[in-house]
Amino acid sequence: MTENEIRSLFRSMKKLKAKREILEYLEKVDGEYDQICKILYVMENSLDILNANEREIIQMHLVEGDTWERVIIQYEERHGRQSGYSKRTYERMQQRSLKRLMEVLGNSEIESLLRTVSESFS
Repeated sequence: MTENEIRSLFRSMKKLKAKREILEYLEKVDGEYDQICKILYVMENSLDILNANEREIIQMHLVEGDTWERVIIQYEERHGRQSGYSKRTYERMQQRSLKRLMEVLGNSEIESLLRTVSESFS
């Protein structure tokens, strides 16, 4: 998977979670539901390779869709102004995190599973 594909995948995470919850509520626990559960499981557990700061930045910027300005404000609110970084530093942290996620998600079997959702939710 490319960095852009992983970025798109994590941007679709909220939609996937919502769809999973809706299918579960409607008791439509079928193949689509199973596939969404597998994809979310892989995505959520792949974040474990990141440190807390990296996970937080991926969560705020990609999953929640916050702007970099909002990410900076939230980060500083949670960790104190002295712990804040420049916008470019946050971008580099995210890019480094995405490269590490690419290593984990690059397994061909996982990659094919994730590509299906990446294409349908982009």
